[in-house]
Amino acid sequence: MLQAAWLLPGAGESLLHLSGSSASIRQHQPPSCGLVLLGYSPTPCGSREPSGQLPSSLINNAHVVVIDHAPELDRAASQVPCIVERRTMSVHCSFDFVVGDEEIADTPFASRCVYILHPFN
Repeated sequence: MLQAAWLLPGAGESLLHLSGSSASIRQHQPPSCGLVLLGYSPTPCGSREPSGQLPSSLINNAHVVVIDHAPELDRAASQVPCIVERRTMSVHCSFDFVVGDEEIADTPFASRCVYILHPFN
């Protein structure tokens, strides 16, 4: 579902914010884009695997991929390495941090890991 779209100042590019499943992104994907996956931890849909052709295609067409996930969540911990270790991508940088919010302090969501990936040349 399209949430917002606006022009980035001075960049000559637009930002498109989509929420919901990756299926809603298909019609909005430009040939070359930046992809930001916040809180990445997809779940299976029926009998299909959580990571299928569409996420793979989005990653393959992105000129930068940013993944934020909670490494203590099993779903994310099992799927993110498959993206990071792709032969088509290289890790530009990564960092870990802990969110200092007492609402989530004792949950697996407080610990975060971020990867910034670029296509491998």
